[in-house]
Amino acid sequence: MAGNMNISAQQLMKRVSEALFYVTDLKLYLDTHPDDTKALRMFSEAAANAKACVEAFENRCYPLFAVNADCGDSWEWLVGAWPSQKMQ
Repeated sequence: MAGNMNISAQQLMKRVSEALFYVTDLKLYLDTHPDDTKALRMFSEAAANAKACVEAFENRCYPLFAVNADCGDSWEWLVGAWPSQKMQ
């Protein structure tokens, strides 16, 4: 995900959505085929990609998940503009 400064926030969010969908799809397959080593490798790679996509989005825009927010001593993890305003 390096070099994504020219990619819009909307494009980054699309990548996050696609990556998380793919991880979920592989997870559902693995729920019924737990011994499929190829699918397991694919899941591992997809999970790493999804993490990178989320990280790229959060570094540029805002935290997608409260657990990724640096709240410090207060619960103001979305300080300032609303997420939709930050994506413009």
